[in-house]
Amino acid sequence: MIKSIFILFLALVSLMASVEAQSSLSKKPTAVIGVLAFRSKAETLHEWQPLADYLNTQISTHSFTIRPLSYAEFNDAAKANELDFMFTNPEHYIYLSTKYDATRIATLIRTNIGGKELTEFGGVIISRSNRSDIKNLNDIKGKRVAAVDELSLGGYLAQRKLFEENGINIVDETTIAFVDMPHDKVVYSVERGASDIGFIRTGVLEKMAKEGKIKREDFKIIHPVDNFPLALSTTLYPEWPFASTKKTNHTLANKVVVALLKLPYGSDVTKKAGYYGWSIPLSYEGIRTMMQELRVKPYDTLPRFSLHDVITRYGLYIILSLSMVIILLIFLVGKMRQLTNRLHFKSVSLENQVQLVQAHEKSLRRAAGVFHNSREGIVITDTKKYIIEVNEAFCEVTGYAREEVIGQKPVLLRSGIHEKEFYNKLDEAIRVNASWRGEIWNKKKSGELYAEFLRIDAIRDKDGNVENYIGIFSDITEHKIRQEQLHHMANYDPLTNLPNRHLFLTLAEQILSFSKRNKTKAVISFLDLDGFKNINDTHGHDAGDNLLRQVSHRLEKELRQSDAIARIGGDEFVIIFSDIASIKDVHPLFERILKALKEPFLVNGKFMSIGVSIGAAFYPDHGDEIEILVRHADAAMYLSKENGRNQITYFDQEKMGSEMV
Repeated sequence: MIKSIFILFLALVSLMASVEAQSSLSKKPTAVIGVLAFRSKAETLHEWQPLADYLNTQISTHSFTIRPLSYAEFNDAAKANELDFMFTNPEHYIYLSTKYDATRIATLIRTNIGGKELTEFGGVIISRSNRSDIKNLNDIKGKRVAAVDELSLGGYLAQRKLFEENGINIVDETTIAFVDMPHDKVVYSVERGASDIGFIRTGVLEKMAKEGKIKREDFKIIHPVDNFPLALSTTLYPEWPFASTKKTNHTLANKVVVALLKLPYGSDVTKKAGYYGWSIPLSYEGIRTMMQELRVKPYDTLPRFSLHDVITRYGLYIILSLSMVIILLIFLVGKMRQLTNRLHFKSVSLENQVQLVQAHEKSLRRAAGVFHNSREGIVITDTKKYIIEVNEAFCEVTGYAREEVIGQKPVLLRSGIHEKEFYNKLDEAIRVNASWRGEIWNKKKSGELYAEFLRIDAIRDKDGNVENYIGIFSDITEHKIRQEQLHHMANYDPLTNLPNRHLFLTLAEQILSFSKRNKTKAVISFLDLDGFKNINDTHGHDAGDNLLRQVSHRLEKELRQSDAIARIGGDEFVIIFSDIASIKDVHPLFERILKALKEPFLVNGKFMSIGVSIGAAFYPDHGDEIEILVRHADAAMYLSKENGRNQITYFDQEKMGSEMV
């Protein structure tokens, strides 16, 4: 009886703990990720749930959940403001961004085939292999076509665009049946003969064949395109975007961007869904233009434009066009003044001459007003490239007053960043093409460097001779800084500012290539701090982070300029030494590292001591690939741990080989 009561008591305690844990979890706000199910919903949830699990480990403030949706369900959820993030195909993203203010934050890298990262996809046109009456695009006329949806890029729009480029209107010349998601429905419709031709996206046919759902040889590709690892019939377009919605908190969106870019290429999380990784968001404006040309939702009706809409959308082009018009007007006015002087001797009416001059001067004042009020910097030089005029925007950007630059050459703005060859090519382009445009770094009067997008044009007279050169530029420094920040986030550890695993693999490949060309050795070493966990647990994560930053600083001081280091885990570091002849050359380097880390660290007012266990492997003696060398160095490091810690162990093929296998 007592035993039964005790068992009942334990069960009650366990239930209360479970309820408390569930209550704690439920306190986190839920971030819903809507995923377009281009296969079945069950398959979609199975493939993308690991991504939600990964985000839950990286971001503690929210609980992420996957919600597979069809096109109609996706649109309803977006309209009801039920989603925090959206993962869908490009054309559907364009629809959602226009209707509900979705914003792309990353682009999918679908796969890596033969070293080629696939960030693009396209459409495939299929029919049964035994259909001898269907061989090329013209054979589609009068046929039955199965497609996914009128908003599906890979399953309809890409193919429709291809046919229209070849003078075929499939809307009028075929019978189209939209079968909705998943794309498998289109393949099955063609297989059983319900449709003559099917439209699907790249990769679907190969995946269904691999899963044993179809036989690949039963289908043929219409209008096949070479130089792509998957079956393809159309132009390629950017892969699926991951987007935030208008209700998404900006801080949460930034955390998700960092987590996605940190996700290792080809990890278990990505393999589950059959993709390779994530990149910074690509541009989808080409798809928007295609949808506008095809009059696809939401561009199926002519929009109502106000003057404000025109200025918002085409403001930059209007300003540039007006700037060029103003500049041309200035020179036209000069020509007209010459005409006025000639008319002075020929005209029989002095009154008409005065009126003509007044009209010309009024036009000049208008042109000068627009010239000086332009938001783009404008500089005009003579044929010898001496500055003869600048506008106010030029002075605001460069810091020079007009009087300081008149009579000078634009070389006074050179930053010193570009080589002489860069300017030689620029001058050659202007000489041959009478125009050059591109990005360039220049220097303000204060010495501050800035980036600008510059266009230079040669102005010729009626005989084709150059009269002047005109430069128009915009300051794009902030844009360049944002690009650099994204690159740094993707390649460096935020705590120590050391290269992360992704950047280290790139650097290591370069060092191994150098060693191979020069027939020298390289050493991969794996370092694990001894005693760090105790300090982290006893004194807290703040002390642990402080200690890791000091360790990183000491390690960097002991390295040569030709070596590379990265932090790849909590207290784990990897170092590669280049241009090494033997163990005798590298051993003093390791001794310096052991000595440097043996000295006490001052952390939050307290002296703390740690050690380091090091394992090392030689290239090419212990392998010729980075992953193999790191694995061997890791095994040697564990042997250092077992033999008393705080020492260096070199990989020994005879002693460790069987264990590694």
